[in-house]
Amino acid sequence: MTIALVALGTLSANAQSADNDDTNVDQHELQVLVQEVALLDIWDASLAVPADVGIITFDMADATTNGINAEAGLYDFAALSYSDLYLNYTSVVSAAEPTRNISVRLNGGSFPGGLQLVITPEESTVENPDNGVPGTIDTANPIRFTSNDITTGASQNIVTQIESVYTGDEANGVKLLYTLEQFGSFSNYIAGNYSTQVVYTLSDL
Repeated sequence: MTIALVALGTLSANAQSADNDDTNVDQHELQVLVQEVALLDIWDASLAVPADVGIITFDMADATTNGINAEAGLYDFAALSYSDLYLNYTSVVSAAEPTRNISVRLNGGSFPGGLQLVITPEESTVENPDNGVPGTIDTANPIRFTSNDITTGASQNIVTQIESVYTGDEANGVKLLYTLEQFGSFSNYIAGNYSTQVVYTLSDL
């Protein structure tokens, strides 16, 4: 019994000595884990109830049956456009790969010959200046796609040099304008119902 008491006393003394060096200062480690982020959606502000974009339809009858285009001998593609689309995105980059891009391509389906889709990034804004810089756009050189781009799957960068930023949702980020232009010979322009996917990708480094 005496031996047991001595052992317990020794343990108690050791425990006290391990915590008897307190001062008026103490510290502990704090960790903050920051992951890379790449999130993107397309906001359509022209809808009756604005929401993420759904199906965009160009009815080519509008190029010949409305207004000044309702005249034999005319087919003005410039009469058709779709605006008020916004790319909203969040990007957190790494030190090793400090920038991202947003690319766009046509994926599958079909697109009329003799025609090109023109996507113009009109402006880029963030909800608050402290949210970061939305990247670089070139309004003077819009993106152009034809039916051949479905076959090749070629993508083009529409926003570059994106660092860490969150644009804000809805009518923030990069505003897009869709227009149609004749491409090559009009003889390649054939009646039909065409559909393809316009795919935007924020590079995930």
